[in-house]
Amino acid sequence: MDSRSYGLKSLRIFFSYTTVNKKIVGKLKNQLEEIGFEVFLAHEDIDPCVEWQDEIIKNLQRCDIFIPLLTNDFMQSQWTNQEIGIAIANDKFIIPLQVAIIPPGFLGKIQSLRINPNESGSGHADQIVNIIKNKSNFGKDMKHFVMNQLEESGSFEEAKARSELLEEFESFDKEEINRIADMTIKSRCIHDSFGAKRVLNRFFKKYETDLEQEKYDKVMKSIS
Repeated sequence: MDSRSYGLKSLRIFFSYTTVNKKIVGKLKNQLEEIGFEVFLAHEDIDPCVEWQDEIIKNLQRCDIFIPLLTNDFMQSQWTNQEIGIAIANDKFIIPLQVAIIPPGFLGKIQSLRINPNESGSGHADQIVNIIKNKSNFGKDMKHFVMNQLEESGSFEEAKARSELLEEFESFDKEEINRIADMTIKSRCIHDSFGAKRVLNRFFKKYETDLEQEKYDKVMKSIS
């Protein structure tokens, strides 16, 4: 089976925010992209030669997840209000990030995620992933999304971040375990990543009986 066509291949996130908060969403964008999400920031990702309003609307319509950053100045922008309206009208999955104000208007019926923009690390990105996994229609296929993104890892850091997400799932079937073993053996970005090695060592020891002995020995040697 071609793993690239196996399950959910991509998830697109649109951040709605005011320009003064670009640093906050920029950090979240980096963390979520390292995991494997496609993230659109209007003020960063639009080419100056492109009609920016049309580009924003296009990316709003094609996104899977809409995330407004609710700071004190959020409601002062006419653009963020309109972005919310488009997201609701297009029935997007919405995760309000509450920095200061409570979710306004129609967002009030959606449970928000409180965040501290001064916190370091990937904690908020992990919380966003957990909400998508447990609350959205994408949740049933998040395991395959994570596996697909792990296989596509282009750096040791990506392999570490993506392998760590494997531990968020309670169980894997034999086919999934063998697929993770195959990608680990094949990809240098995975088997040479110190962070991924630690996670995958625990993973394969847990599922040792689901692998043929030859493959188990091979994958454990690759991450030793």
